[in-house]
Amino acid sequence: MPVAHSRRLRVALWIAVAGLAAPVTLSIIDLARGDKRAWLRLAALAVALVALLLSLVRQRAFEQRAIEKERLDAELRASQAQYSGILSIAADAIISVDERQRIVHFNHGAEVIFGWPASEAIGCELNVLIPERFRPEHPAHMARFATSSVVARRMGERSEIFGLRRDGTEFPAEASISKLDTPAGLLFSVVLRDITARKRAETDERFLAGATAQLGQSLEVGATRQAAADLPVPYLADACVLDLVSGSDTFTRVVTRAGVQHPALASLARRPLTPDSPSPVIDVIRRQRSEAVASVDAEWLEANEESTSIADWTALGASELLLMPLVSGDRAIGALTLVRTGGRAPLVESRAVAAQFAAAAAAAIDNARLYELARHATRARDDVLGVVSHDLRNPISAIAMCARTLQDAPPADAAERDALLVTIQESTRWIDRLIQDLVDVAHIERGQLSLDIEPQDATRIVLQARHLFEVEASRHGITLEVASSSNLPLIAADGARLVQVLSNLLRNAIKFTPDGGRITLSAVPNDAGGVTFSVRDSGAGIPAENLERIFDRHWESSNGARTKGSGLGLSIARGIVQAHGGEITVRSAVGEGAEFRVSIGRAAAPAGRR
Repeated sequence: MPVAHSRRLRVALWIAVAGLAAPVTLSIIDLARGDKRAWLRLAALAVALVALLLSLVRQRAFEQRAIEKERLDAELRASQAQYSGILSIAADAIISVDERQRIVHFNHGAEVIFGWPASEAIGCELNVLIPERFRPEHPAHMARFATSSVVARRMGERSEIFGLRRDGTEFPAEASISKLDTPAGLLFSVVLRDITARKRAETDERFLAGATAQLGQSLEVGATRQAAADLPVPYLADACVLDLVSGSDTFTRVVTRAGVQHPALASLARRPLTPDSPSPVIDVIRRQRSEAVASVDAEWLEANEESTSIADWTALGASELLLMPLVSGDRAIGALTLVRTGGRAPLVESRAVAAQFAAAAAAAIDNARLYELARHATRARDDVLGVVSHDLRNPISAIAMCARTLQDAPPADAAERDALLVTIQESTRWIDRLIQDLVDVAHIERGQLSLDIEPQDATRIVLQARHLFEVEASRHGITLEVASSSNLPLIAADGARLVQVLSNLLRNAIKFTPDGGRITLSAVPNDAGGVTFSVRDSGAGIPAENLERIFDRHWESSNGARTKGSGLGLSIARGIVQAHGGEITVRSAVGEGAEFRVSIGRAAAPAGRR
């Protein structure tokens, strides 16, 4: 009975009590007058009054209980509303099922995690949320829990489970479960948490730790670069392209792909970038900011890749790119392009871990570069010490010996004194040449070799070089001949430096040509419009295994050599030729002598210094 109705009834009872007041008064008056029937009326009225008062007491008690019940009902409704509010905003999935494994409660968190609206999920079997491979075992698990004395199992007490989203994808999860005995039967409630992000973070951490360890396994530049390209595949991408800045206008490219090497990647590796390339890699390096390409299609390739590379990217099946700059300190040393070919989560979801890997790769690559420079500097220092301690010792010893002879026991014969002076002069020139070689090598290594480029007469350069060695060749009975074409084009070159190149080649030829041999110095036009110089000797020739080493600094073969040198001549010659933009090559076979060729371009611009 509503409280308001109870109050109205209580008022009516009081009115009834008040209505008995007059009859009771009259009955008392009649009793005082001696009316014997007044006792009967008074007794009846008294009984009625007591009944009314008892009714008032009961009604008051009932009214208090009604008020308390309404208060409790209100509190219960508020509590239920609060509980429902909490369940609705909970990020975790909260699901209740009955004994038949039918879903009876499905909160908003469950809707978000599983992709089912509550209106469709409620009433369905719980199996719709369980991966098919786990469904046969699930009823037995629930039956054991239902009959056990355990009321609840919390997260962490259960092994990892997996859920099934509406779109058919599985995800790792943690869950706690409780049971409640209700008049309608057991009610099971599950609080489930999607731990996909946490699992991915743990996997990312393991990947980064392993990748960083592998990047640090070698300080060899080539191995480190290849590792930086290999390691993101296949965890982050299906293929990877690593572009490194090699100089002010040159790039080095390293590629890799999951599974069998793709021909398109091999083709891309042969097409390094240039500073003018339309590739977004150039902007990523310059701006030191990553860039994601969500869709690689024909239109994008046409606008962002060289026309010669479009077919390779298409054949590779690239559908998505993520470009990460490789930054060491404040300097961008290159970029890492992660390539997806479809069928996986978007690359942008891996952007954070890709950035961390790129930072580790940049540090490893730069460390390898610095280590190589340090080793190179150490080798250069050792080479210089070797030249100073060995090659300079001989001419210095000769000078000291001649000086002591002239001071302590000068020959009486003028010719003998002149011979000693000539030895001192030749030793001095030898020392000067060794020092100049060291200086030239240092300039070449730093890219600071100075050239005075002017139109030059190639025939004149050949004759100047021959003149410097005519006497030395004659002394050993070696025929030194010139066989140059007429009407040679002018070449763009530093004449003195080219004479130095030919001198180094001639000195090397004389050293390995036996007495009575022949050396031919020539100059002929080449197909590029310039001139190719050639120094050919009749010496013992160069073994095939040594051909790749002859231009290395301080390397020389003692096989058949007349004298020992510093091992810098051919290295300096190559550096000078390359500074001209030319090419130096060698052809040789054991027993057939050797031929060195130097190709220099045609003069096509006004004189200038570079």
